Amino acid sequence: MQNPPNSLPDTEHASVETDHYAPQSDRRTLVVGLAQLVFVIAVIAAAVGFSSALKGKETANRPQLSDLRGATEIAVRVTQPERLSYAPRVQVNGTVQASAEISVSPQVTGEIKKVSNRFRAGSEIQRGELLFEIDRADFELSVERAEAEIAAAKSDLAQLRAEAQLAIQEWQELYPGREVNALAAREPQIAAAEARVNSAVANQRGAELSLQRTRVYAPVDARVISSNLDIGQIVAPGQSVGRLVSLESIELVVPVSQAQQSVLEPIIGRMADFKRRGAAAAPQAAAVVRVDASLDSRTRLSNLFLRPEDQSGLRIGDFIDVTFTADPIPEAMVVPTTSFTGQDQIWVVEDQKLSQRQIVRLGEQGNGQEVIVAPFDFGDGVVVLPPLEGKEGQQVTIRNEVRASTSLGGLGDGSR
Repeated sequence: MQNPPNSLPDTEHASVETDHYAPQSDRRTLVVGLAQLVFVIAVIAAAVGFSSALKGKETANRPQLSDLRGATEIAVRVTQPERLSYAPRVQVNGTVQASAEISVSPQVTGEIKKVSNRFRAGSEIQRGELLFEIDRADFELSVERAEAEIAAAKSDLAQLRAEAQLAIQEWQELYPGREVNALAAREPQIAAAEARVNSAVANQRGAELSLQRTRVYAPVDARVISSNLDIGQIVAPGQSVGRLVSLESIELVVPVSQAQQSVLEPIIGRMADFKRRGAAAAPQAAAVVRVDASLDSRTRLSNLFLRPEDQSGLRIGDFIDVTFTADPIPEAMVVPTTSFTGQDQIWVVEDQKLSQRQIVRLGEQGNGQEVIVAPFDFGDGVVVLPPLEGKEGQQVTIRNEVRASTSLGGLGDGSR
């Protein structure tokens, strides 16, 4: 069968149909792409809106500071501090130290014959307890030689004195009435013999002293820090063989600030409770015995030295937690925590002008919302929210007055 003259082949007809449907497929792809783009834009917009809402809520909850930039006079809120009787508790950290160490060394040379089992690091020894002993044989011989020298010198002296007595008798027979000559009376020889006797006695004392020094005893009640001595070892004078710490020299060294020290005055004799860090034992007592004469050049702190009532269990270098209870302050003040512009600085209003005060913190109450401070001059009131860029002497207007909370819950160590 033949195709009509004007008709197209089957292949061309199929091609025409394919071209007919292509524009519809492109439109469908475009619609899907636009939908995806709209969805992404919507997600981003929702995230930005949510973030803005959170930021706005955080900003609303944050304490606002008065912005004084460019202002010559502003309005501030003030509070009149409440007064109460409060016994501050000062909690500080320190270390266990010794005011002095004793270096153990022999005073004579010799071989070690005996070492006490307690002359070992960590042991406690009592005053007069034997630490170690050096071979005594040579020193005992020295004592015997010194005793023999004394006997010989005394014998020579006795002989000279007898000869002098005979010489004096002969002189008086030959020269009656004349004074006896010193040489004839053997006076120089007798003086020399007496000197030899004295020298021999001194040698004996030295030998006996060296013999005594072969046994070394503990000079005080002490704790052994180190010991490097054993039997058979040869030692010499001045050689360090161990170190001791007197129990009376063990003390607590506690750095405090000048503000803390002023709260604790009078400081000498003040009692404190302390515990070794990490120890489960009950707190022990210690008393302040002296105060460092100078401040640390870097920290501006001074050291308090405390003597513990019981040194047992304390080791040199231990970290300790110390708590002081100061005398009650009858007119301590309560100010809001928001009033502080620094660790110890607040603004007050005085004669309608801003004035800065340096205060001493004593404690906190109200879950940290209020700070108990030492008495100070607060003028017309304490600024509740410190100005952002306030200046000393800047003119202000008191907007209203609020009082500090009267709640005393959670004080623990203070009382009204």
